[in-house]
Amino acid sequence: MATADETDDSLSNTSGYFQCEPCSSDGQRRRVEGFCMECNEYLCQFCLDTHRKLSMSKTHHVKRGKDIPETKQNKQTPNPAETNCHFHTDKQITYFCKSHQQLCCDQCVILGHKVCTDVKSISDHSQELIESKEFKTAFEKLKSLQSVYTAKIKEVRKNLEDVDLYYHNSMETFKAEVDKIKMADINKLKAIVASYECILRQLIAWFDYIDTYTNNKQSKELAVLVLGTTKSVNAIEDNVQKLCKDDSIVRYGFVPDKTSLLRLIKAPFLVKTFTVKHERDKQICFISDIALLKENLILVTDYNNSSLKIFNSDSTTLVSYVKLQYQPWQMSVTEKGEIYVTLGQSKILHLNSPATDLTTFREIDVDGKCYAIECLNKTLKVQCTSPAKTLEVDGDGKQVRVINNDLSKETTEQGEQFVSNPRWSTQDPDTGSMYVSCNEKSSIAEITSAGQVKLFVKSVQLNSPQGLCMDNDGSILVCRSSNNVYRVKRNGDIQSVLPQSLSFQPHAIAFDKSTKRLYVGGESNELRVFQV
Repeated sequence: MATADETDDSLSNTSGYFQCEPCSSDGQRRRVEGFCMECNEYLCQFCLDTHRKLSMSKTHHVKRGKDIPETKQNKQTPNPAETNCHFHTDKQITYFCKSHQQLCCDQCVILGHKVCTDVKSISDHSQELIESKEFKTAFEKLKSLQSVYTAKIKEVRKNLEDVDLYYHNSMETFKAEVDKIKMADINKLKAIVASYECILRQLIAWFDYIDTYTNNKQSKELAVLVLGTTKSVNAIEDNVQKLCKDDSIVRYGFVPDKTSLLRLIKAPFLVKTFTVKHERDKQICFISDIALLKENLILVTDYNNSSLKIFNSDSTTLVSYVKLQYQPWQMSVTEKGEIYVTLGQSKILHLNSPATDLTTFREIDVDGKCYAIECLNKTLKVQCTSPAKTLEVDGDGKQVRVINNDLSKETTEQGEQFVSNPRWSTQDPDTGSMYVSCNEKSSIAEITSAGQVKLFVKSVQLNSPQGLCMDNDGSILVCRSSNNVYRVKRNGDIQSVLPQSLSFQPHAIAFDKSTKRLYVGGESNELRVFQV
């Protein structure tokens, strides 16, 4: 959290009249603590810290204190195709060693490349390089990096606008404290933007030189440019992975707190609430599964009221409703939009067009009391109970194979049982693996496409896991019986997702990967949507 010192509005350093340039681009005034000689910029402490972490700028020379210049020099971007040798500065670059990927002068060749068999003169190598796949690849990499950093700057600037939006409604009540947090986050985002802009300036400069050398047919200079910037390009590419992440973006909201009026949280927040109870429902709703259909439609199974319901996700209004003679449990949506629904017995319902017609379906008989179901490549994987077996059937219900006769016999290396009552599942679309939650063992098991059963996680933290879904990064979001949703990462880490416990016990969960919206339902007449 920001402190009072970190948001000091003072313009001065030792000279008393200039300010951090990256921060000033957004009207923020920050005390200058240093000057980068290479970037020719005044920087505050936060920007200096960021400067030192970047591969492109961590070796730059920084002046501090009394050494900070009072005036800036008119500094030209250094020519990346400088032909003087880096090791023997009085010598011209004349050769290129392909084995060592090194530009060399005559002295370099004599001292360090006598035994190299692929040393060529720049003149000979330049034309060959320009026509090579290597040159085209290097050029495309530069274009790709420029595109990535341009897009990321737009994303970060959009999130900067969001930061102001999230704080707006709280300014009057919590102005002092909110300002401290706001300034810290804005400065962090501004430092990232400054880093992106620094790299983009370098990329633009390289493209200017490429155009000049190409138009003037300066093949030698063009070759030196491409070969000499390889390491810098790789460093920039590494920075895409390190900097271009969304974990530096935060969202805020207020939640009720027993000890005060409101509490500011830095976490997911509630977007909207659906009323899922129908006038024909006689009991409180038990939403056992949620499916996201096309055209902003949401299909839910109501176990207590034996019904299927479709809602419009934008207006939260009921679109379609059907009463069943069975109690629906979990669903699986195919690529064509068909849906298979388990019924907690030896039957599955198949709906061809659920988005337009909930009333027309056919029944499929299966060999077992089934709950969890997933569909991949027109084949259904069905989890049954008593015994806890895994079946594979086709779309007409014909049994293809028995993947596992009794999951309860599966144990860890320590002989510990981890599946006894598989009720909910999710599927990895990339590997075809099915992940099954077991509320009795507080575990999630993986059943691979080859039929291998492995323990994914087993922890008292999960406390009777219920409905599951998978995020883009392969982590699993799971409903916990103690009124919360948890994220289970691939490394076994378990983290709570919601800022506070729900007022009902959740059983069903769905995640829209494009909008990052989380839909949660359970033993309640409401379905809630969170932005995560």
